[in-house]
Amino acid sequence: MFWGSILLRLERWLSGRKRPPAKWVSDASRFSGSNPDLSASLSTSGFKTMRSISPLLLLLVTAISQAQVDALQDYLKIRKSSGITTASGVEALETVFGKRTFEIVGHVKGSIRSGESGTIMVEASNGMPLPIQANPVPDWLIGGNVEARLLIRAERSHETAPIRATLVGAVPEHMIAAWELKDKPKPSTKPVTNPPRTGSNGRPAPLQGQLKPPSNGKVWNLPSSDALPFYRDFIQKQNKRLSFAEADRIARGVIGFSIKYGVDARLVMAMIMVESGFKPNSKSGAGAMGLGQLMPGTARELGVSNAYDSIENLSGMVRLVRSHIDRYSATTDSDYEALVLMLAAYNAGPGAVRKHGGIPPYRETQDYVRKVTSIYRQLCGE
Repeated sequence: MFWGSILLRLERWLSGRKRPPAKWVSDASRFSGSNPDLSASLSTSGFKTMRSISPLLLLLVTAISQAQVDALQDYLKIRKSSGITTASGVEALETVFGKRTFEIVGHVKGSIRSGESGTIMVEASNGMPLPIQANPVPDWLIGGNVEARLLIRAERSHETAPIRATLVGAVPEHMIAAWELKDKPKPSTKPVTNPPRTGSNGRPAPLQGQLKPPSNGKVWNLPSSDALPFYRDFIQKQNKRLSFAEADRIARGVIGFSIKYGVDARLVMAMIMVESGFKPNSKSGAGAMGLGQLMPGTARELGVSNAYDSIENLSGMVRLVRSHIDRYSATTDSDYEALVLMLAAYNAGPGAVRKHGGIPPYRETQDYVRKVTSIYRQLCGE
């Protein structure tokens, strides 16, 4: 649309008017019965003028195409130098802590310009605009309502501090999606030894995590963009009342926060299945809320203002899981023991684990650990 407008303006400028010159049009009305052939409305001199314009238009189109190729190549160079191989959802930007450069797939709603610099507004997970500084603002982002791939350098000093985000590079999503499809390695003719992405029972595809699966579970990597539809479909099967949009939102949150905090996404899925059955509005008799069943006091400590919002709840839940993993990984050499103690602490609290020197003798907690580890094994392919 944008380039079509440029071409039209160039043609008008070359003609010297905002509509075709009068000498192009014959005396007969183009729409009258006496002139049914519209091509007759162009005189010989008109064709000569058009022939002179065509090469210029062709040159402009060629220049535009080359400019797009150059822009994509520049973007890919920055992407590679930053060590980025996989794009994340906007949730990764919303939960950033410290300093980080990453790539997101985002919907740019609009922009504000002041001279060469400005700000682009990316739609956050709650639908609100998230400002990102840009110097300069790419022309194709000015109008907004654009799906884009964005390289962003973000910084946040602590959990409640505002995010300072700067645009490092940007390309239209359709351009890099086409490049990724073209650049995707061709299937090998050698026998595949890795397990399929989903089992016969529809298990979600696994993602890499720093916590190893128990026993002899299978470990392999899968790009988050490829895993998303499997997670979304699995979530919808667990709670058929969820809309497609909410299941997609939960799946993006699970994947995004799992990558962000280095927790196996399959573990998060197993915990949510036991905690709430993927019911965002779930509330226990004790007052635990949302997908991860956060208690009011815990939610406040984690900075979660609305525990019934899927993204907020997942942010607090996965962050809490990460802190428990770090706590118990430092006291044991066994990943599985750290997993079990983490689950016990998540259910009964770290104080109860410390008091009893391990899993508390509470039937609820022991059943919880058994259920989660059993589901986790299944999701790991055991």
